[in-house]
Amino acid sequence: MRYRLADWDVAMPPALVAYWTAWNEHDPVAVGRYLEAAVDDRVEWNDPRDSFTGRAELEAAVHRLHSSKPGYRFVIASEIDHHHERYRYRWDMVRGHRVLMEGTDVVTISSRSGRITRVDGFFGAVTPLKELESGVPAALRGHDVDGSGVSSS
Repeated sequence: MRYRLADWDVAMPPALVAYWTAWNEHDPVAVGRYLEAAVDDRVEWNDPRDSFTGRAELEAAVHRLHSSKPGYRFVIASEIDHHHERYRYRWDMVRGHRVLMEGTDVVTISSRSGRITRVDGFFGAVTPLKELESGVPAALRGHDVDGSGVSSS
């Protein structure tokens, strides 16, 4: 059993609501308004394909995605947990019932401004440990790596 506290899960903060509404909005003026409400002017944004700083760069990224993936939208696919101004959740990029991509974000929201100051996104699920050829040293791997119920250490 994993250690979790129920109060780690929170309602979606207004900044995240505005952020994801911007990604799903196709009116260019409205995208800018939502991002202004959601993110700091110097927001840091990182995912496996891109990394930049600034609201204007984020807005340009939203518009690029709308051009390259018309008809797709984002949905939140998990509860949102948090600690120390960090919020973590899973999302899916969907079209109809088809999931194009899934990911996990860790977002920092300033307790002073209430706006997002950093987004770190990851695509796909975390890869389970491999019995052979793992990049994790054997001494640091968890138990039951091979799924047999027997500790591998």
